[in-house]
Amino acid sequence: MSANPIKTVHLEEKKFVGFPVTSSFSFHDPNRIEEAKRQFLERRHEIREVVHPEEYVCPHFASEVLFTYFYCMEVSALENIPEGMIGFTIPARNYVTTRSDTDPYEVLHAYIKDSRIEHHPRALALEIYRFADPEWPGKVDVFVPIKEG
Repeated sequence: MSANPIKTVHLEEKKFVGFPVTSSFSFHDPNRIEEAKRQFLERRHEIREVVHPEEYVCPHFASEVLFTYFYCMEVSALENIPEGMIGFTIPARNYVTTRSDTDPYEVLHAYIKDSRIEHHPRALALEIYRFADPEWPGKVDVFVPIKEG
């Protein structure tokens, strides 16, 4: 059951800077994800023009064989990207969002199916964590991209 209601929201264009990690589903090594997170936490102070210093964002996408996950902070400008990090812009888009004590992706994808809206498979999903309390899944806001009506 969802701790919060599911909402449809429109997010304006967002810029991010951080560390990517790509892994295959069949040879997934959780240590690679943890290493990217460790590097991000160790070096996040190098990221400039941070919009929300109290939180970090994990955009991600997947194909049938690989997924890419990012540890990022939202920024107001993409200048002076620290060495080894990547900067990118996500266009304005609609999402369904919730926070849930169970798997929020299962909750959101069931809602998408039941509501007959369409998931946008080529767009990035977002997870927003607070540095002070990053507990998964109960304290994380998850945004799944949907296609325009």
